[in-house]
Amino acid sequence: MGLFSRKPKAAATSPSVNADNVTASAGSAAPAAPFVPPTTPDSPASLVNNTLVQEAVQEGWAKEQNYVTMFRVLRQCTTGELLLDITASTIADPSKGFQQGDTLAVGQVVDVAGKRLLLAFTSNERLAQYLAGAAPVSLGQPTTAVLKQAMTEYEGIAIDAGSPETMFIAHSEEIARALTPDPTVNEPLKTALVLQKPFPELLSLAAAAEVIFIATKEERDEAGEIARIFVPHVIDPNGERFTPAFTSPAEVWAWDTELNARPTRFANIVRASLEDGHNGVVINPGGVSPRIPSADLQPFAQ
Repeated sequence: MGLFSRKPKAAATSPSVNADNVTASAGSAAPAAPFVPPTTPDSPASLVNNTLVQEAVQEGWAKEQNYVTMFRVLRQCTTGELLLDITASTIADPSKGFQQGDTLAVGQVVDVAGKRLLLAFTSNERLAQYLAGAAPVSLGQPTTAVLKQAMTEYEGIAIDAGSPETMFIAHSEEIARALTPDPTVNEPLKTALVLQKPFPELLSLAAAAEVIFIATKEERDEAGEIARIFVPHVIDPNGERFTPAFTSPAEVWAWDTELNARPTRFANIVRASLEDGHNGVVINPGGVSPRIPSADLQPFAQ
């Protein structure tokens, strides 16, 4: 996986994109979502502060780089916003956003393996730390859109590259494995979980999801052949058992790296939970994890 020695060796901006032909530049470094006025330290958008990602990096990845800490960062990259560095851009009137004749240049770095990484930041303060004195100009984008752009137009992402204590790097293949080839999968459900929305809204989003992930574990016999595949369950302090469901493979492996992440539909998980006599379903037990009782799940077992 190449998890180590990831400090970037060179900084640069992506090839500039001129507003006159931006729509024709499919392979350019244009933003993955519609352009909005850029962020400066004095603008309202500077309130973007992705504390979920910041905390996952500082409390885990910065101390020890391994599979668990990597997945704990990536699982938080499915909600909220990140900032792209567009300080090197030429924008005649920042208050009006990207206009005809302006040039957009998105920051990137090259890591020690020679891979181009999209630069992204959890706040303008982190971007200012990286720029070391230059006035930052940034572009806020949904975190999932930034991760998708990093996978498809670059070879990965570098988040908060200002210092070893804040920086996180993931390559494209790692992002795809942790968040699927489309990191936007289940963004609404993950966001609703983070915001602790009520059960009806969570259940509606889960039922509508094209894919939900279930954790499985294999037991092998003495010959090394698979003898049994089972689904782990969660036991709460009251002794009640809950079937876990996950919004991404990263959520599974942040909980337990020895498990397999298998795609399914929420109805299948609900049905299995009811058949096993569990007390309900718990979503993303490695983080904010509401326990939804069986009584509320009955209509979703179809």
